[in-house]
Amino acid sequence: MFEFSNFYTAPESFHFLIYIGLLFLLSQAFARIANFFKSPHIVGYLLAGIIFGPSVLNLFSEKMITKDLSIITDITLSIIAFSIGGSLKLDILNKFKKSILWVTILQAFFAFLAVFIFSAFFLPKIVNHSESLNGYEKTFLPIALILGSISLATAPAPIISILREYKAKKGSFTNVLLGIITIDDAIALIFYSFAMVIAKSLIQGDLLDLKIAILEPSVSILLALVLGILVGIVLKLILKFFNPKDILLGIIIGAVLVTGGLAITFKISALLANMMLGLFVVNFIEHKKADDAFEVLDSIEEPIFGIFFLIAGAQLNISFLSKAGILTFILLVSRFIGKYFGSYTGAVISHSSKAIKRYMGLALFPTAGVSIGLVLQADVIFSKTLPFLSDLMVNAVIGATLVNELISPYFVRFSLKQAKEIQPVKN
Repeated sequence: MFEFSNFYTAPESFHFLIYIGLLFLLSQAFARIANFFKSPHIVGYLLAGIIFGPSVLNLFSEKMITKDLSIITDITLSIIAFSIGGSLKLDILNKFKKSILWVTILQAFFAFLAVFIFSAFFLPKIVNHSESLNGYEKTFLPIALILGSISLATAPAPIISILREYKAKKGSFTNVLLGIITIDDAIALIFYSFAMVIAKSLIQGDLLDLKIAILEPSVSILLALVLGILVGIVLKLILKFFNPKDILLGIIIGAVLVTGGLAITFKISALLANMMLGLFVVNFIEHKKADDAFEVLDSIEEPIFGIFFLIAGAQLNISFLSKAGILTFILLVSRFIGKYFGSYTGAVISHSSKAIKRYMGLALFPTAGVSIGLVLQADVIFSKTLPFLSDLMVNAVIGATLVNELISPYFVRFSLKQAKEIQPVKN
């Protein structure tokens, strides 16, 4: 039977720099193609990865994607986490804190619960019986836990893009929405830290010790936050002596990578450490310098994100499409249910406006790129013990992200229109 992967075999004699260059060129080319069809850049990046990855043309081999290029994943996730922290402006959060806190916490908890329950129930039904020989608790349950935790995150990029495109009024709906998306990813990282400890314990067959399940991730989270603050303090001292923007980029990138490297070395969360660093910079460093720091980082984010998502797309295995497609649908539906009813419940408790009650759940539908980063992190661990289920998990999350990026902008636009906080774009 003809297979696309046999159609092209990447020459091993090519220098590695050629492939790095191709990652940049192809990701940006496909981003422009996505723009032509009025789709987000991430769709182009992921499609480029699928086409040129091991499943189709095999320009980038499986070894290259999973091992040789893994450092790019670490670098990109550190930058994403720093940017997330940089959006956590404490003065804005304080203004609408009651609505923001209740809606954020409950939509996150409901999303986790819905995805976890649906995944735990349906996974055994869409996977062959042979995959469950090690027992339900050692196979399906840990995968469902990780799927639930990474489904919490909401993508800020498409939401902010639509707010800018339609010149959204800064009414209560928009302000609460911005407040939620700034702390939503942080909550996802914390949930993920706890879920990973429990999942590892289940896979190893150990009796779940609640003290360890709570204490270990709590200590890890605390150490990560302390590391971010310490690097932030050092960075604040350094920035006193540097004003020109042309050297600021190197200093910020250096601080982000040092933070990520130290966290990985000491086996704590590099994501949380860099998120805390970003939060420190935006809130406790001189306003002008903080703005400059994120501005110079913005100038390189797009190409780095491009190659990161191309690599993510290359990990999609076409042979998994039938089963991963079912799981993708389950993830999309259950996450939507959790986000919508969690938001509604939070809005009712906080006595928020009718618009927030009815439409905030729709506006929180976009899936964050950090979800792909987290599932790739989990794959590194689970692929050793649960290779089939781990591949299925990665493919389903990437598939859900693709679908979500195509349809979620319409949900966001509709919710803002119903809240009467966007203006039509004048031609």
